Amino acid sequence: MKKTISVMLGVILSVALVSAPKLLKAADGGPESRGITVVPPNFELYANPGEGITEKLRVKNESSVQSTFQIVVEDFKAQGEDGGVELVDKEQSNSTFSLAKWIEPDVKTLTLGPGEEKALNFRVNVPKDAEPGGHYASILVSMGGDGNLNTSGASVASRIGSLVLLRVSGNVKEETTVESFTAPKYSEKAPVNFGLRVKNAGNNHVRPKGTIVITDIFGRKVAEVPLNGLNVLPNNTIRKMDTEWKHDGLLANRYTATLVATYGQQNKPLSASVSFIVFPKPLAAATAVGIVVLGLVVVKRDKVKKILHNLTK
Repeated sequence: MKKTISVMLGVILSVALVSAPKLLKAADGGPESRGITVVPPNFELYANPGEGITEKLRVKNESSVQSTFQIVVEDFKAQGEDGGVELVDKEQSNSTFSLAKWIEPDVKTLTLGPGEEKALNFRVNVPKDAEPGGHYASILVSMGGDGNLNTSGASVASRIGSLVLLRVSGNVKEETTVESFTAPKYSEKAPVNFGLRVKNAGNNHVRPKGTIVITDIFGRKVAEVPLNGLNVLPNNTIRKMDTEWKHDGLLANRYTATLVATYGQQNKPLSASVSFIVFPKPLAAATAVGIVVLGLVVVKRDKVKKILHNLTK
């Protein structure tokens, strides 16, 4: 049976889809809150077929009572476009991207006193005939019942875990395309948000990297903004990622934003462009008034010239 996990994108995987490690907590909200902390929220690993990898995460009992927790490992897949993931039982998992059966925690249960912290070691045993590309699982510390997981690996309520993203070497397919690249057609001022949707039709997770170059109507470079690249899981997954252009000065022009990015180990290119206008409303109104006044002046001047011309005939 599938266990659906709702997600907050930025960042898995961070499915950033992977974000930088940070403190994660879960609690049941009772009078003696059975909170627990797990760090890091995710692992990005690389291995060859037949190789073994040993890693560890740290688990801390944040509550005031001694608690025993179950350690379980389940595969996950992408859910939606915001970096969400869905846990999947082993019997229903896609064998192409499965990882749970290769992960062996050194213990099945963990008993922690109030405020106690322990390391949880685990080993990833990659079979000699492992399929090249991405494999995905989550190591969960169970507190009973189901919980919600976010993209950085945090869970709120009954379970919390770290996401494990493993790339197995070999004939890895890297095929990523831009589904859409957008910006508001008109903004009165900065910041301007650029929305990028990327589709990964390959068999390994990718994180686009690069910049967004902004030019004005005359082709002059105005700014270059680092792309907020996030992990995109494989198997035709689409991931949304937003990049914000902040600017303190006056913006009054028609601009073009050009995505200049790459992805994967081969640094394949990703490109797209979008045009938009940034113009303050008061300045637009003043400009319109100025144009009208100038027009009236020109018309009136032409009339005066015509009268003078008739008088000198």
